[in-house]
Amino acid sequence: MAEERKSITLYVAQQPFKLSILPSQEELYHRVEKRIQDYTRDLAEKNNITDKVMQLGYAAINFALNEIYLTDKQKFVDTDLKNNLRKIQEVINLTLNDSKE
Repeated sequence: MAEERKSITLYVAQQPFKLSILPSQEELYHRVEKRIQDYTRDLAEKNNITDKVMQLGYAAINFALNEIYLTDKQKFVDTDLKNNLRKIQEVINLTLNDSKE
């Protein structure tokens, strides 16, 4: 049976965003809300950016950049891991074949 959805409101740049989420994800959404608030507040303080739209724009650029970086890094790790596992498999096969002879 599907989990019932819950209605919550997150505040980003002092604007309410009403969402329907799974109750098990509520903590995750509140962590996201806090992360955005902290980042935009830091931007505002460090760079004297008072315009909320500008803060959100810079935050969106930063979060997208991080997501792309992590996705690319994960692809590299996956490829590197597959290559290393293939090499290990070759060594195992050679070792097993040598022990049969």
